[in-house]
Amino acid sequence: MAFDVHQAVTDKIIATMEAGEAGQWTCPWHRTGGGLPRNALTGRAYRGINTLSLWVGAQAAGYADDRWATYKQWAELGAQVKRGERSTLVVFFKEYEADGEDDRKRFVARASYAFNAAQVEGAPEAGEPLPASEWSIPETFDEFVQRTGARITHGGDAAFYQPSEDRIVMPPRERFQTAQGYASTMAHELTHWSGAKGRLDRDLTGRFKSQAYAAEELVAELGSAFLMAELGLEVEPHPTHASYIGSWIKLLKSDSKAIFTAASAASRAAGYLTALQAEMAQAA
Repeated sequence: MAFDVHQAVTDKIIATMEAGEAGQWTCPWHRTGGGLPRNALTGRAYRGINTLSLWVGAQAAGYADDRWATYKQWAELGAQVKRGERSTLVVFFKEYEADGEDDRKRFVARASYAFNAAQVEGAPEAGEPLPASEWSIPETFDEFVQRTGARITHGGDAAFYQPSEDRIVMPPRERFQTAQGYASTMAHELTHWSGAKGRLDRDLTGRFKSQAYAAEELVAELGSAFLMAELGLEVEPHPTHASYIGSWIKLLKSDSKAIFTAASAASRAAGYLTALQAEMAQAA
């Protein structure tokens, strides 16, 4: 049987979720400290499914370094992967020409294998790590939220995005036990907000049918994690997280490409919200 890269990655994510559901460990995107995994050679952050795959690998092995690269790339940096080290699966998409008159671009997923900086000898010195955020929300986060232009009101006990009013409703800050909990929840709702018509027009009903609601919640959960990692803030689960793990496991088991779609949509949402920062700053 041919190797199925989608199934291989999905199986690892499912195992992580099932362990989290059993209370054995925390999902890898609920992270304390650290940022997005980055390629040690190019310096670019991994995106989409590769962010998740490398977070899972880092958590399983206890790696604290965010730098990853292939065997060949580490060699280019003058480093050597230690004997016996096991790689972590990453995915790249190769373009190919489709047969027939359809000239649309086609892409096929291909497997590649990365090693963490902790697995090599002679790795360059790491830059300064992102500091762990303090127990107060940094001004930079409030500024980030303000520059999205989202309409936000505070009140009540529930956090949600209300499409009919195109607004985010958040409980007062003092209702949250930690500042990170407030920030993670705000990032979750901003991810929902980004998918509205006129923004990213994210409609998952065609792709996921009756499971679209669970898929959208997974997108928002991952979008929050990606944003918090970019901003150097710790991530806490959204209040609804526990109630969705079961539906996410069901979704992923029924569709090996679902986590790829969700992670890609989450990366686009995080990128959209980040791009708004420059746009709003220029307009000011």
